[in-house]
Amino acid sequence: MTFLLEDFISSSQSVRAAQDLQTLYLDAVEREGFQNAVFAKARDRRIIGIPWLRFPAGYSESYVANEWDKIDPVVHQIHSARRPFAWTEVCERTKLTTKQKAFLADCRAMGVHSGITIPLHGPGTDVDLISLSLRDEKSVPTDRLPLVYGLTVQYRLRLSELNGETQYSGEDLTTKEIECLQWCKEGKTNWEIGEILAISEKTVEFHLSNTIRKLGVSNRMTAVVKAIQRGIISI
Repeated sequence: MTFLLEDFISSSQSVRAAQDLQTLYLDAVEREGFQNAVFAKARDRRIIGIPWLRFPAGYSESYVANEWDKIDPVVHQIHSARRPFAWTEVCERTKLTTKQKAFLADCRAMGVHSGITIPLHGPGTDVDLISLSLRDEKSVPTDRLPLVYGLTVQYRLRLSELNGETQYSGEDLTTKEIECLQWCKEGKTNWEIGEILAISEKTVEFHLSNTIRKLGVSNRMTAVVKAIQRGIISI
């Protein structure tokens, strides 16, 4: 997984156009089994913009015409979500209305089902999101979700750079912060990192919080991807 993510980071850093970046990303997630994809912007539990999408013919038109975002449980979840989530998670913990159940049935019939959504929080109340889903009757490859998350984070970071939106304080990371981040890249928990480095779990949390702040990101995965981008942590 680490090699594939780093290969994507390297490839995406070399592109110079948003369209080329989009193509690179869509090819990468399709190799992971996701045939459908949408990049959308949400505000107040509604979709306010869709920069791009890849859906079966007729699906997006039906979604817009029926104003399905008003009842879509995934859109309702996006502002409170701080990590990627499977659509089944939302359905299992939400008492769906009759309209919502019918909506999900219509989606499946049109070849949009078994999806995951990755919230991309930025400044303010607007939230970008990327949703990936299946067309064929098969299962979500859950063991690959960390990779898909990393690919998506890199896509959004690189898109921000291409659009001139990236802000980076340039504040150097300490040796211990880099060590903690390097072990994050290997998938270790805070407790495991503490055991490896012979420091407390709270100290690991402190170093990672500083790292996230210095890199100007909102979570560990984005910090790892940005650090790989900038050569802060090794491949």
